[in-house]
Amino acid sequence: MSNFISRKHAKLLGAVVVSLSLQWGGVSLAQGSAAAPTTPAPALQGTPQEITAELVKLHRNNLVFVNGSNGSGSGFLAKYGTGIFLFTNAHVAAGVQGAGFKTLQGDPVKVGAAAVAVGHDIFLMTSTAAQPLEVMTGVDENTAIGDDIVVLGNAEGAGVINTIMGKIVGVGPNLIEVDAPFKPGNSGSPIIHLKSGKVIGLATYLTIRKYDSATKQPVKDPIVRRFGYRVDSVKKWQPVQWATFTAQARQVEAIEALTQDLEKFLNNLFGDHKIDSSLQSNSQIKSRIDNWMASRNKNMSPRDRQALNNNFISFLKVTCQSDIIAARSQLTYDYFQRQVEEQERGRKEMAEVFDKIIKNIQSQ
Repeated sequence: MSNFISRKHAKLLGAVVVSLSLQWGGVSLAQGSAAAPTTPAPALQGTPQEITAELVKLHRNNLVFVNGSNGSGSGFLAKYGTGIFLFTNAHVAAGVQGAGFKTLQGDPVKVGAAAVAVGHDIFLMTSTAAQPLEVMTGVDENTAIGDDIVVLGNAEGAGVINTIMGKIVGVGPNLIEVDAPFKPGNSGSPIIHLKSGKVIGLATYLTIRKYDSATKQPVKDPIVRRFGYRVDSVKKWQPVQWATFTAQARQVEAIEALTQDLEKFLNNLFGDHKIDSSLQSNSQIKSRIDNWMASRNKNMSPRDRQALNNNFISFLKVTCQSDIIAARSQLTYDYFQRQVEEQERGRKEMAEVFDKIIKNIQSQ
């Protein structure tokens, strides 16, 4: 989903949103029930490998597998403020259809009220745990570049805990960058600071740079960077109403799918110039391409052919913006609004390309 698991939506165990509040740093957070008393975890000592082994043993029932009909991910149970929550990424909650939650032992995890973070790819649901992990506060003050960390996650979505060790390589206002090589299926896994034994973020996404930023030439070894969102920097949570959240997830999915279809058309057009409508998932675009290609094969005057090409490309240009404009007025969750903003940037570039094609057609 950007990130890791194919981006999108879920009805998670029929969770019901209830209305209570928890004050966390002055921020109202949806919560289902007060936290049960927990037993403080003992301080861990030893080599990074020994500490990691002890963490897995100590928190095996706090590591959660997220599985659905179309994907998988990871999550974990942790104390946050005065409550206990199941944490995962927002893109996992939005992307895994019919999701269920199980511990390493295969026991189902019960969840309650849900909320999604503003400005972060983080999702939480109220839950319970006897000895949960603990979310660190003040990550930028209590960690340092080079500190050992471990990501405990769902390896390739296979339902097996893997321990991915590494170090902190950067700390930002909302993100933590690590060199632990986590992979798809690890989305939502806890990034644990070994020195403190506390969670400093959720493994979320990676970037791959294949070209040198200065020369624009391909690099011999692509540069991979991995990031997790910090929980401690969340300032606001939006309570989740599942029907609305799921509907908006589907709407964003459709926008992303249309972006991919438009990209395929442009790649065909500027590549081998062979347009293949079978690559299109959007039935409206596929139909217009088929009609355009069929009409082009007929005998027509240069003027009629120019009008045909102009109308078709103009349709694609308008298509670049119509669903984005509608989404701006309909989406209420910050997470989805930010996804659409990202899509909009790419769509504007495509619209500019279509505009240049139109001007070229009209000049002929």
